[in-house]
Amino acid sequence: MRILFFLRISTIIGSFFALINTNYSQESIIKTGDEWFFYDKAENPPENWFKESDALNNDWNIGTTPLGYGDSAVKTKISFGNNPDNKTIASYFKKTFYLDDPFKYILYKLNIKKDDGIVVYLNGKEITRIDMPEGEINHKSLARGLIVMGEMEKVIHTIVLSPEDFIVGKNTISASVHKANTTSVDCIFNIELIGANDTQFLPQLLKKSTLKNMQINSKVNELVSRLEIEKKDLQIKLLEQTKNNIKTYFYIVGFLFLIALIILIQFWYNTRNKKVKNKKTIQHLKAKNNDKDRELMQTSINYYNNQQYLKELKKELEKNISLDSKSMKISIENLINKLDFNIDYSDSWDNLKYHFNAMHSGFFDKLTKLHPTLSETEVRHCVLMKLHLQTKEIAHILHIDPRSVQASRYRIKKKMNLSANDDLKIHLNNI
Repeated sequence: MRILFFLRISTIIGSFFALINTNYSQESIIKTGDEWFFYDKAENPPENWFKESDALNNDWNIGTTPLGYGDSAVKTKISFGNNPDNKTIASYFKKTFYLDDPFKYILYKLNIKKDDGIVVYLNGKEITRIDMPEGEINHKSLARGLIVMGEMEKVIHTIVLSPEDFIVGKNTISASVHKANTTSVDCIFNIELIGANDTQFLPQLLKKSTLKNMQINSKVNELVSRLEIEKKDLQIKLLEQTKNNIKTYFYIVGFLFLIALIILIQFWYNTRNKKVKNKKTIQHLKAKNNDKDRELMQTSINYYNNQQYLKELKKELEKNISLDSKSMKISIENLINKLDFNIDYSDSWDNLKYHFNAMHSGFFDKLTKLHPTLSETEVRHCVLMKLHLQTKEIAHILHIDPRSVQASRYRIKKKMNLSANDDLKIHLNNI
């Protein structure tokens, strides 16, 4: 910015020295008596009215300067509203002009006559405000002081502009004139724009350029400071966001760890229960196996005892072969008595009932409950049929004739209230 400032000063100084040997010249670009558009309604003007616009609506009128009311110098009278005691505060003026080469002159003088306050815009940008408060200006903004009748009304305010303030071709100048109160008796507006190579105003132009550059530098510094503040605020927000993200991360990790811990505890608990249950099952199976081992041992012992007993019977029979008939008869009777005793006190049938009942879900209990009139021999017959033994095998085991097996089945069916067409085997399999 400093470099730009010195370049501008160099340009102006160069122009100054270039003009030393030239004749003084100036040109009235906007003169008193030129036509201006003006807006004098009580309602707010269109938005952005001060910017360049070729399409002004019917609310804008045309008049020659000076414009206003209550002053003898006024050439075009504008409206102040319907109530003299409550006049419209602001009036608006607008004009376009053309410059082929803004740098034809080293400066431009803007002569302003106003009553009471004024804000002037060039190409949509404010270039000066006179007797107006700071801040935003609107339709209700009052001037800072009332200009009374006298010399103050004749004061012309001169503003020096640089060629850089203009553009090549079409330019637009706009102004809003504001009253100090609603009962002010007069209003006047007039602007003249003069392009000049007058060195008299060169210091003022340099001062303006200096002030403008200082304002630019101030704004740049303000912008840099604001950017630094915004950068720090952004860094703080990023740090806070990072902190919040870390907190959220730890919360999520903690939550996942808690879930994993619960799952592990549940898994350990289920595994422990399963081990305990398996241990109990194994102990139960071991106990059952022990019981089966004892039963097998007892069966083996019974089988061994029966084998020994048969060996003794064999020896005794071999010893008694040589005896006479009477002695042999007595010996055979003794053997028969021993066999009867052994048969009566044998627990083979009880063991068969126990194991058969276990394999066939309480068959004996169900059979005796359904058919309580069956005898022990008939129950045995039913068990042997349940084992799918043939008639001859059943007759041999029961020590009866095969025809007696058929007769026994007939009696069993009768006791079970089965018809002749009913199959006894199917009935027993369904129990």
